[in-house]
Amino acid sequence: MKRIIRALPFALALAAAAALPGCGSGDASGVAPDFTLAAPDGSSVKLSAKKGRVIVLNFWATWCDSCKEELPALRALQARSGDGTFELLAVSVDDSPAKVVPTFAAAHGLTFPLLYADRRTLDAYAVRMLPTTFLIAPDGVIARRYVGPLDVRTVENDILSLLNRRPS
Repeated sequence: MKRIIRALPFALALAAAAALPGCGSGDASGVAPDFTLAAPDGSSVKLSAKKGRVIVLNFWATWCDSCKEELPALRALQARSGDGTFELLAVSVDDSPAKVVPTFAAAHGLTFPLLYADRRTLDAYAVRMLPTTFLIAPDGVIARRYVGPLDVRTVENDILSLLNRRPS
């Protein structure tokens, strides 16, 4: 119950912001805002250091049912990222993520890179609903935004399009 109450302010803010223009899936534009975010192992990841690669940037939370629903799609994407053509980064928006994310990740067998969001990054990406995922082209430009659980086939085809390969 305490976890639900702690998550309530953020969940309400996301729900209220969902009514704003610009929410939903579709094409996005502009350079992806740079960030440096902490990982559970104490390291940090800087987005601009990934330039030249296709990035799937996923914002999620442990308390989000839709986020849990898309875990199989994220696992499938991670399994296919081994060829080095793209990288998946999953950014937790949980309050006190260092306390809840490692346990959640272990319980759900998450092996993809996890990061902890900060307010500046959430504001820069205008994350209003969860899950929200951005597809970032090798030149650092946001190519697409997806709101809600991912369809792995759609994302894979979008990745292949960015890589100038034919979708299967």
